[in-house]
Amino acid sequence: MYELLSYHLEDRSPVHPSLEDVSITINTTVGNDGYETHTIRTSNHAGTHIDAPAHFIEGGRRISDYSIDDLIFNEVSIVEVDAGPGVPIGKDDIDVVDCELLIIKTGFGSRRGEDVYLRDNPWIDPELIDHIRRNFKGIRALGIDCISISTSSRPSEGRMAHLKRLHGEARVRRPPPSHRGHET
Repeated sequence: MYELLSYHLEDRSPVHPSLEDVSITINTTVGNDGYETHTIRTSNHAGTHIDAPAHFIEGGRRISDYSIDDLIFNEVSIVEVDAGPGVPIGKDDIDVVDCELLIIKTGFGSRRGEDVYLRDNPWIDPELIDHIRRNFKGIRALGIDCISISTSSRPSEGRMAHLKRLHGEARVRRPPPSHRGHET
């Protein structure tokens, strides 16, 4: 069974309050030019995205440092949690099982497009990250159906959750920029 994990990326898709809006502009059309092209302007944190260690850790790996094979998961656990606006998700709130990819499904994704989705989402308590890192060594990635694992109303806890989650994969030797291509 496959589960769709991606949001559609559209003009003015909801983004974190600190980011620029997504912009999709039609440059040419079939009727006028014989072909259609678009310019898409977006942050690497718009829509469905992956936080790489470089997001919070100087010298950490970037998404471009991972191969597609690193992003394939065979052992996936989707855990449903009833968490409302601004509610922290701690170690006592979910039953974690060892897997490769742990997805926390709060149902908050259904509020995408509402202001509360951007400003007061459920968030991951740093103690849950500690619990996962200590007890579930197989977990390589953590996902949530919210704009972030943190909430803008609790920035210090959000930063700590990101740092704790990304810490283990932070340091690798990156190839020189000329070999990586363009990054945003």
